[in-house]
Amino acid sequence: MTSNRTVCNANEQVRTGMKTTSKRSYTKRGYGRLYIRTKDGRERKPGSGFKGTYYLEYNYPTGEINPVTGKQVSKRKKVQLTFEDGSPVTTHPEAEKARERIVNQYLSGNKKERLERLKAELEVIEHDQAKAIEDANPPLTIEDAWEAYLSSHERPDSGEELLRRYKGYWNKFSGWVCAQNSEIQFLRDISTKDANQYATLLVKKKVTPNTFNKHTCFLRLLFKTLSEPARLDSNPFDKIKSKKLKTEPRRELGIEELKKVLAEATGELQTLLLIGTFTGLRIGDCCTLTWNEVDLERGLIRRVPNKTKNSKKTPVTIGLPNALLAQLGRTPKGKRKGYVLPKYSALYIFRNKDGEQTRRSLIFRETQDHFEKCGIQIHKEDTGYKLEPVTGKPGKFKKVHTGKRAVVEVGFHSLRHTYVSLQAERGTPLAVVQAVVGHGNPAMTAHYTHIGEEAALQAAKALDSGITDAEFEEVREVPRWIREKLEAMTAENWEKIRGELL
Repeated sequence: MTSNRTVCNANEQVRTGMKTTSKRSYTKRGYGRLYIRTKDGRERKPGSGFKGTYYLEYNYPTGEINPVTGKQVSKRKKVQLTFEDGSPVTTHPEAEKARERIVNQYLSGNKKERLERLKAELEVIEHDQAKAIEDANPPLTIEDAWEAYLSSHERPDSGEELLRRYKGYWNKFSGWVCAQNSEIQFLRDISTKDANQYATLLVKKKVTPNTFNKHTCFLRLLFKTLSEPARLDSNPFDKIKSKKLKTEPRRELGIEELKKVLAEATGELQTLLLIGTFTGLRIGDCCTLTWNEVDLERGLIRRVPNKTKNSKKTPVTIGLPNALLAQLGRTPKGKRKGYVLPKYSALYIFRNKDGEQTRRSLIFRETQDHFEKCGIQIHKEDTGYKLEPVTGKPGKFKKVHTGKRAVVEVGFHSLRHTYVSLQAERGTPLAVVQAVVGHGNPAMTAHYTHIGEEAALQAAKALDSGITDAEFEEVREVPRWIREKLEAMTAENWEKIRGELL
């Protein structure tokens, strides 16, 4: 009786619109609207006391995406709730279970999609934030990388010569990268794949293992030095392995070979070869020797070798044997300015617009050609070219290719080895030789660099015999320009000529 009265009161409240004091229930968001359809076709809320069949109105995903909002498109749908046998659901508890079965299959997918959408939105936000930071403080560009390297306190100390070489390596690599992909702007855009492709390119160009290592090791150094301003995640050259070096030492020349090389050379080439023979200096030091470093009166050269200019900058002292002293003395006093060898210094220091030293090879080629004209085999036996006498032409040689890659064993550097060998044969103290040519470990070289003038002059005297004896008279002969000056001397101009000569 009480139950019927309660139902009637509820129905009356619904019909009259009276407010109830019972707690209002809410459905979870996304679970749709559950309602009762009575026999007269009217919709009633669950728990309202009306009887009928339960229905569910809900949104189901269509699988389409709104192009404007980027959100999934859904459609409204109404379904009658039934049991598995098709009979209608007429009670609230069973209706809730049926709703769970229907809606959950969509909600699980929707939750995943919502999470993915949130993740994508978060990535967009993070990207926009990173872009805003970069716009305010952009990462290092490829264009600015070289200047950044030069000004970085993280880079090792390097001399001007080495830095010029480094710049050449960088110009080649950066030019290649930009040609491969014009969209690359920042240093961090260069990938490991780019590094591998460049290394492969060097191999295809058949550069020597030494050249390959110099290129790739410097590029690895540059990326390491600039990792912070470039905001690098990794160094693209870290996994590029260096090539194994196969060094072929130059052999020294025999006395007869040396005599012929010096005797048959003329002009600046002869002076270059004499300097190399009697000082043991490398070709770069010979080519760039200046008159300020030559003291003809005391018979000495004082020079900081190119390979040590970046360390303590301590000059070595080298005595001048008579043959070299006489050769240098032939240059008029008024012309003893700048480089001793103007032609070779110009070739040696020349650089093209990319900073490449493209003319040094001309010096090497000229000296090699001279050795071959003297009948000296410059390639190791059974490699490269071999020299054969020309029939009917004494002193002439022709080159015959062996079909194998050339291994050079004689070149200008052979003069350096010859210098060491000759000094050793003549009993010059090892410390003196080491001070001049820089052989031995760094500690020993540093210890013996400060040799005195007397020791240097003694080493020079050791080379005064057995090498250019046959030419001493010609070398010691008063030069023609001096004879002309003396012949033109009068009582009026003797002081002027004396000044020019002295």
